[in-house]
Amino acid sequence: MNKMRWIVLFFSFFLLPGCSYFTSGLIVDDDRNGDIAVADIFDDVTNEIVYLDQNWDAQDSVWFYNTTQGSNLLPYELFLYLEQAGNTTLFRNSDNLRRYRYLIQKPNYANPDGLPVGIVKDTYQGKEYVGFTCAACHTTQINYKETGIRIDGGPAMADMDSMLIDLTDAIKSSLDNTDKFDRLARNVLKKNYNTDKDKFKTQLQAIYEERKFYDDSNAPTHGSETVKYGFARLDAFGRIYNRILSHLTPENKTNFNPANAPVSYPFLWDTPHSDFVQWNGVGDNRTEGLTGVLGPLGRNVGEVMGVFAQFDLDRESGEVGYRSSANKHNLERLERHLQKLQSPEWPETIFPKIDTQLADRGKQVFTEYRCGWCHDGGDSVIPASPSFKRNDDERVMIAQFSSMPWIGTDIQMQQNALAAKGKSGLFQGTATSLGAKETFGEETIVLPALSKAAQGVILAPDYDKWLVRRWIEQAFLFVNAFFDNKVPPTQRHNDFEIVSKSDPTMLAVYKGRTLNGIWATAPYLHNGSVPNLSELFLPACNDEEISQGKKCRSNRFTVGSREFDPINVGFIPKPKNDYPGIFEFDSSKPSNSNRGHEYAAGVTPIIELDSKGAPVIDENGNPKSFKLPPINDPDRMALVEYLKTL
Repeated sequence: MNKMRWIVLFFSFFLLPGCSYFTSGLIVDDDRNGDIAVADIFDDVTNEIVYLDQNWDAQDSVWFYNTTQGSNLLPYELFLYLEQAGNTTLFRNSDNLRRYRYLIQKPNYANPDGLPVGIVKDTYQGKEYVGFTCAACHTTQINYKETGIRIDGGPAMADMDSMLIDLTDAIKSSLDNTDKFDRLARNVLKKNYNTDKDKFKTQLQAIYEERKFYDDSNAPTHGSETVKYGFARLDAFGRIYNRILSHLTPENKTNFNPANAPVSYPFLWDTPHSDFVQWNGVGDNRTEGLTGVLGPLGRNVGEVMGVFAQFDLDRESGEVGYRSSANKHNLERLERHLQKLQSPEWPETIFPKIDTQLADRGKQVFTEYRCGWCHDGGDSVIPASPSFKRNDDERVMIAQFSSMPWIGTDIQMQQNALAAKGKSGLFQGTATSLGAKETFGEETIVLPALSKAAQGVILAPDYDKWLVRRWIEQAFLFVNAFFDNKVPPTQRHNDFEIVSKSDPTMLAVYKGRTLNGIWATAPYLHNGSVPNLSELFLPACNDEEISQGKKCRSNRFTVGSREFDPINVGFIPKPKNDYPGIFEFDSSKPSNSNRGHEYAAGVTPIIELDSKGAPVIDENGNPKSFKLPPINDPDRMALVEYLKTL
């Protein structure tokens, strides 16, 4: 088996493009081409960019930043020369993109136009596009005393929604303003300006209409109220679902649902070692065959379909699968690349040193408050993972899920993921998956439609390649996807019981995520509703209780500054009045609840377990539960200190 693996890798290296680090250049600076900000709109100052030891070197990082996944947002030349609405400054200007909290890079071999981390040039069917890579949403920076700490795989601070809306406005401005259009057309068309400018305007109008429909159909509305995501959040599921629905019914402009359940961008370390990845564990992370679970490749193909891959769900006669721009080979390589990535360790050369005595007490508190029952790293009755060490290549992170209403956190995300539906369109009357007897009706829950679409994209070879090569590459893709999967056969653990993975009602849950590097992942809870670790162990209260002096989670706080608070472990909120562009998170808004997971506050009940780690059942057949005493301030800060060590 090992011999076969090496043969596959050998031929993959020579037959598949872009699989070496030559695309990143032979020499990469220690700062990995990161650009400092003397001062930005939130007065976040950096005089240097540093990296922590995450088991990636400079080449690893830059390759991750610039390896395309097949995302085609806009024609590349259009993006290069598009001006902002209201002025003549380019939209891609570093100060402008920094406003959306994208991480600015200096021009380099792999990125000659100096685009931010995770925004890259992609080529599909002979045309060049700008698009996103995984790194755009999964690379972060924390600032402390004018040092910018770049963290690979960390949750981005980005406000993608505002960036995309402003991009649409910039296109509209160039259509409406003669001088703007003329400058744009001359830069894009160059010597063909005189002959092609009318055709270009028609194309630009079509691009605008497509972008405008995307923005409108993904508005985060709750009835008549719009609740913006702000920084550090995105409703990825909602937007992926809507892309699938729009491709199922190309002529129907009403086949969508509000994308109104934003969640924090998840961190990526431990991802290839986890049995379930998403907040509600909707996709098994093990590859078990094309007619069953698609594993990491299915997860990543679904992701790029959401972030602007081109694809066609109307399969041509005689073809296998659905044509798309999704670069499945790069997606498989990116997943493999993440196997090396480790969580960041608290940098004592930059931050205040960890108080080891306090952290030791915090470890005891961690055990006393049963944190290890749902999260890794605890010496508990039922450890969540048999192996949780950040540098263990064979670690397997076993997720423990908590159902609603046990955990009590905001319900919107898991509810939407299960209940969102729409017209089946092109899928109506077809099998729900390979080998399935069930067929799609006129309407469908979106989740199975997404699964079928991703399955079809994976099955389709690259029809632009000559016949033999397309199938050789496809064979290598499947072999690599199976060999690279680290996850053993999985079971779903809900509320400390093993439940059916085929029952969709078992997805009404949230995952107790791993705690490796938890200090670098603020804000907290799945919807980013708690600003720091210190407040995570306080109760959620109403405004009156807070005004009376009760120590509670903040109901309102600002998000957008990268300045780090090493005591409370989160980002320092800056006043809205002084920084108009900063985002104020309001927990009273729909999808923004900061309630739930209040175990340490003595509010959320804990399921009682027996000596074998199974729930204790009462006479009515329900799990028994109990509440812990509210944590005192010294123990709360000790627990925070311990979490810095993970």
